[in-house]
Amino acid sequence: MTIVWVWFARRLRWIARRTVPLAAWFVFAAGCRDPAGAGESGGTDDGGTSSDPGPARDSDELLSLARVSRFDIRLNEDARAGLLAEPKEWVTGDFEYEGVVYGGVGVRLKGNHSFQPLDEKPSWKIKFNKFQPGNRFLGLEALTLNSMVIDSSMLREWISYRIFRELGVPAPRVGFTEVWFNDEPYGLYLVLEPYDDEFLERVYDDPNGNLYESEQSSDVHKDIELWDQDEGDDETRADLATLAELVLRDDNSVFYGPEAVIDMPKFLNFLIGETIVGHFDGHLNGHNFYIYHEPTRDQWSYQPWSLDQALVRRVGPYEQKGHLAAKCLHDTQCLIDYIQTSQVALNTLGGMGLEEEVEAVIALTDEAMRADERKPYSNESVESGRDRSLNYINGRVEDLEPPLACLVNGAEPDDDNDGYGPCFEDCDDDDPALNPGADELCDGIDNDCSGYADDVTSCECPSVESGGRTFYLCHNKIRWTDARAFCEEQGHTLAKFDNAEQMAEVWEAATEIVGGRWAIGLNDRDVEETYVWADETEPGFSAWADGQPAHQLDWFDCVMMQGDGQWYECNCIEQGAFICSD
Repeated sequence: MTIVWVWFARRLRWIARRTVPLAAWFVFAAGCRDPAGAGESGGTDDGGTSSDPGPARDSDELLSLARVSRFDIRLNEDARAGLLAEPKEWVTGDFEYEGVVYGGVGVRLKGNHSFQPLDEKPSWKIKFNKFQPGNRFLGLEALTLNSMVIDSSMLREWISYRIFRELGVPAPRVGFTEVWFNDEPYGLYLVLEPYDDEFLERVYDDPNGNLYESEQSSDVHKDIELWDQDEGDDETRADLATLAELVLRDDNSVFYGPEAVIDMPKFLNFLIGETIVGHFDGHLNGHNFYIYHEPTRDQWSYQPWSLDQALVRRVGPYEQKGHLAAKCLHDTQCLIDYIQTSQVALNTLGGMGLEEEVEAVIALTDEAMRADERKPYSNESVESGRDRSLNYINGRVEDLEPPLACLVNGAEPDDDNDGYGPCFEDCDDDDPALNPGADELCDGIDNDCSGYADDVTSCECPSVESGGRTFYLCHNKIRWTDARAFCEEQGHTLAKFDNAEQMAEVWEAATEIVGGRWAIGLNDRDVEETYVWADETEPGFSAWADGQPAHQLDWFDCVMMQGDGQWYECNCIEQGAFICSD
């Protein structure tokens, strides 16, 4: 009886916060109203106001556009202190939904570049069976609650996962909630279905295989011992080693023939899905993805992850740097299959009616967004971010159709007979001297079709003298870590500046070559918040932009110059031009 009255009282508070007529509650309490009637995007009454869908009865209703839920997370003082000391270690807490308390659940914080501590707006992992085997919440053993702190639209992940699912890629269901921690409001969150055995059972015919997560920059051709194994009883990694052996062959047997082990429809749609949403922080750059081995079929499929930086950078259909993707693009049969799959995917995207769904998300979450005082951006920034995200996705068909319209009668032409076609590799199919197999001649021409002229270490970058030192301005845009190696191979170092005046003079010369960001040698990769040049000396001056350094964890350790020549701490996989120095 106590649980019923607690549930009843909290339900009244939930309704009062949403200004739903009290009469509606009594109708629901009498069992005369179907909460599922609101449908995927919620229902409306005759007056056009949002109707109350009631509590979610299962995970499908929870992870939908029918409601913004409320989750209460409570920790005692010992657990709270433990989370403050080790935020990614599990502690025991309570989780409450609609007056029902799930005690003894696992709670921890999550995030790398998006990490925020407990007193700000952290992302959470809730594991209901961490300390109580068999414990479930609406059929789920776990939930991920993303704070969306680096997504000022509060839409990117929802849109991106929605597109992946529409393309037939195994991807999580998502919803929205307001989180309260120890009875304090923490704001609007994305509710994300985690990749676990419940997900595998829902999506795959055989859910008993091994699920792996790419760790840092490990990929199927290297460092497989670094991968996290999240599900599966066989911990020998023999299946992963077999996959790596196939991937490293010079042929396409991993994709086609009697030994093929890649679920090609899912894989190809995964690749174009990452391109559509511009997921530069994912498999496009060789990390932030999952792979699952379905043992009965002996087939591997890829799953997207960490999509909070999607819908920002427009990437082309041939920019994949993940090893298996690059292998596919360099194989004639796989490249043609990828292009044809991508063309179908663009038709699917164009027919989704996504703008209407996005408007439904905005209508559903707007009140909670405005009430969220912990989000690190203004309401106006969210409104502007929504427009940018919607404009991005609305323009993707137009962006991607031209480079994908390169097949003739289902085959790739080769007009100049140099062995390379125009779809992916040959930048000039009328000139046999220009192709990916050509050598850069340091002649100001992009001989090898990389997108940049003279972008090999045998070609000296343009230089400028300042303060008695020489600086080399390399305009080809590559990762910070690759830029450091490029400079060292030329006998230089990634740039170090003696003073602000010298840096300003070099910056002026650099921006005359190309705009955007330029990598320099400053970083705190060894000791967090201790910034040193590539030679491990500390700078004698500061040029940080407002709000910098970002002090993010893990890969946010590398510094680039941009704007007015100020310093910005970036993810080390970010690409930019770079400056070397003697």
